[in-house]
Amino acid sequence: MPFEIVEESLDVARDDAIAVLDATRQHAVDRSRFQWLYCDNPDGPAVLWAIRKTETGEMAGFTVALPRRMLVDGQLHRAWNGADFSILPRFRTLGLALKLRRAAKNGVDDQRVDFLYAHPNEKMAVIHAKVGHSPIGEMVRYAKVLRTAPYIQRKVGNSALAAVGGAMLDPLLRIAGAETRHRAKCNTSLMDIANIDERFDELFNNAAPQRGVIGVRDSSYLRWRYAENPLETAQVIIAEQNGQLCGYLVMTTQEDMGVIKDLFPMDRPEVARDLLVTAIQQGRKQGLNSLSFTMLCSNPLVSSLVEFGFRQRSGLSQMYGYAPESSELRATVLDAKAWWLTVGDRDV
Repeated sequence: MPFEIVEESLDVARDDAIAVLDATRQHAVDRSRFQWLYCDNPDGPAVLWAIRKTETGEMAGFTVALPRRMLVDGQLHRAWNGADFSILPRFRTLGLALKLRRAAKNGVDDQRVDFLYAHPNEKMAVIHAKVGHSPIGEMVRYAKVLRTAPYIQRKVGNSALAAVGGAMLDPLLRIAGAETRHRAKCNTSLMDIANIDERFDELFNNAAPQRGVIGVRDSSYLRWRYAENPLETAQVIIAEQNGQLCGYLVMTTQEDMGVIKDLFPMDRPEVARDLLVTAIQQGRKQGLNSLSFTMLCSNPLVSSLVEFGFRQRSGLSQMYGYAPESSELRATVLDAKAWWLTVGDRDV
């Protein structure tokens, strides 16, 4: 059956794309996610490519590229963040998947943006490789246990015994933790995430690394990505020195686990340590079982996480990227050590 790959406006594709997502996801996808993620992005609306049956116009699948402003060695560039690659099961063939994935690559070759990056699952990684995208590095997850009772119960199956064991072990964990002995260099506090303002613009402008690749983290992006996100509620911890904002940490909650989405700046360990200690304290205060943070394997924050008792868990996925061979950015974009990337930079 003949198919065509077409780039479509978001208004035209909206209902069909939501139906495809609903059919290929374990959770329902509503219009608010589509509007927020595809339409309201301050870096620009998503670019959507659809697979449609030539005769009937039925959408068999689609993918999108989310625009992202990026700094590469201190210079502003445009990138695409690959997201929502979805094909209905009855239409899944290698040929269609390759054609759909190649659409974004062609957009980079046509200089619509300077490069792209994506975080495909294991099956999709093969498709990325076949169209010429290159593996950059592995996304790794670090986690710290805050309450032991749930993990004890998982092993022994007895809630009463687990509660007793947790009551004995948790104080020991707190005493043994490096956070107990930590002496703060900054003043840290919780801030209403809706109050992200121009101070965050100034922080990013002053603290953004001048080497490597980092997504722009100004107030417009942070408000969109975290404060306006309809999928989850985030809280932000800020660090200040002499009344000036010098760092922040963004965290969400998934069931009984705190999920750190972002921490900036990533190359000031004294600020990162203060923010992590405050996140640990907040997690315990909120009764969370654990804290988790996912990032690219080369992220310098790893050393601070390990210092405060975070341990690496099973690997998640490979990050892939693409820049044309003729691009002066290619070597940097494909170098894991050049990226300053956390889970907050990837698709949702």
